[in-house]
Amino acid sequence: MKTPIFLVAVAASAFATPAFAQDDDTVGGKLVAGAIIGVDSVELEFDGISDSEEDLLVGLTVGYDYETTSGLVFGVEGEYTDSSVGVSATDVIDVGDSISVNAGRDFYVGARLGFRPARNGILYVKGGYTDASIEGEYDDGTGALSDEISFGGVRVGVGGEIDFGSNYAIRVEYRYSDYGSIEAFGVDSGLDASRNQGVLTLLGKF
Repeated sequence: MKTPIFLVAVAASAFATPAFAQDDDTVGGKLVAGAIIGVDSVELEFDGISDSEEDLLVGLTVGYDYETTSGLVFGVEGEYTDSSVGVSATDVIDVGDSISVNAGRDFYVGARLGFRPARNGILYVKGGYTDASIEGEYDDGTGALSDEISFGGVRVGVGGEIDFGSNYAIRVEYRYSDYGSIEAFGVDSGLDASRNQGVLTLLGKF
């Protein structure tokens, strides 16, 4: 996906810009919290055939970062996001029926490891566990049935963070999540799910 890779490249180049430099000491620990917005691309694959859909992603994050005197940054974080990715179809089984499938909420917990190449910015990698859901609804014309399926996976990512003073920052990040084969009611559906995301996070540090 070209968009998130481009965003990360822009963030990395921005670290060399002296306009964002700040004089505050960055060593030590801080709580961080912020709002997330970005692009979510969900890919589903079944029997060698795959398709993807892209749409808006929004959410919140909270965590704790600790920076050493050598500029290494260690962090833990939790995240809640929701996506507007969805597909729908009509006349699936009978004439006049409809079905819709939407990406639901996504919980993430993980860790970050980074370093400070310049005083105003951080480059980092991340990894952790993600638990996502898919919401489905079928309407045969006389009534609707709906259900939500949850499934876990692994997320990895790379990003950059630019400081605006000692208490605010912006992150630009690309991440990939792999959920493997989805189980529904304890049965392997044979449907593999993954997602690519490019996100922008506005952070407060306390």
